[in-house]
Amino acid sequence: MPELRVDVDAVGRNTGAVASLLREHALALVGVTKGCLGDPRVGAAMLAGGAVALADTRDQNLRRLRSALPAAELHRIHLPLLGEPFEPGHVTYVTSREGACAVAALGSAGAPRRVMIQVETGDAREGVPAELLLDLAGFVAAEPRLLLEGLSTNYACFLGPPAGLSASLEGVAQAARTLRSAGLPVSRISGGNSSVLWLLKRGDRLPEEVTELRCGEALLLGQDALCFEPLPGCLTDACVLRAEVLEEYTKTSETSSEPASQGRVRRVVLGIGRQDLSRGSVRFLDPGLAEVGRSADYLVAEVAAGSSAPAVGQVIEMLPAYEALVAAWTSPYVEVRFRGL
Repeated sequence: MPELRVDVDAVGRNTGAVASLLREHALALVGVTKGCLGDPRVGAAMLAGGAVALADTRDQNLRRLRSALPAAELHRIHLPLLGEPFEPGHVTYVTSREGACAVAALGSAGAPRRVMIQVETGDAREGVPAELLLDLAGFVAAEPRLLLEGLSTNYACFLGPPAGLSASLEGVAQAARTLRSAGLPVSRISGGNSSVLWLLKRGDRLPEEVTELRCGEALLLGQDALCFEPLPGCLTDACVLRAEVLEEYTKTSETSSEPASQGRVRRVVLGIGRQDLSRGSVRFLDPGLAEVGRSADYLVAEVAAGSSAPAVGQVIEMLPAYEALVAAWTSPYVEVRFRGL
């Protein structure tokens, strides 16, 4: 069975490096655990490394984290469900009156439910448009069962091109200024995800209104989510995929990078496929291997000229991109093994 090996200590070290980078810019770090199914061991490592809170999108994950880490502040960054009960966070993100009402309905006679309003700043996914923000914020502020905690935005997860990242940050900063000018206090401004770390790495300054970032990919994989470059002080091998070679032969190829006159290449078939990795890319630790393609159950790799072909039964190690990591962690056909903590 394929394996996903997770070094929890390395996740903690990555969290510490990212938290330190953010502190230099007076920013707090919220660790996102959706990529690891809300695993409490990983969540604990993020908190120990300097995350001030944990964020997730799934009810099951939030319940797991709440049970295992009762002192942790939890953020529900998935929009409220209207057709069925949902698990709120200590802070829950909303984009509509309907969503805000759903959160309010979970309230009791105690403290009001804290909400962050998600603002659309160019990714064309979730987020209230700027022209409707003041109306929604006023509604939330007037609802006694809710407390307007702040604003948030997300970018570079759907359709937002890299060139628009700085504009996204300015967009949420302007939204905060608009609400404050209208007398609506917002204490927290979440400027985005691990993609923003690329800007900090190159020395950019963020708008002073931004108070925190939500990061998952950077903590699990040690890289930003915009250019996918390693971050200072981070390890890129905290999560390693391992799959067995099931077949190794010389075969005819029309897609080989070798001269067409040769037409014959060494290829290996690994016991992991699209069901386990989705479309997410992987990088082999052996530089002599390159992926040719994958089907539902298999991944085919080509052996570079001059490199030794791995034998049948040998285990090949790969570093997954974030999409591949999430798919592997979710797949019932991949065994997740932990070390550390």
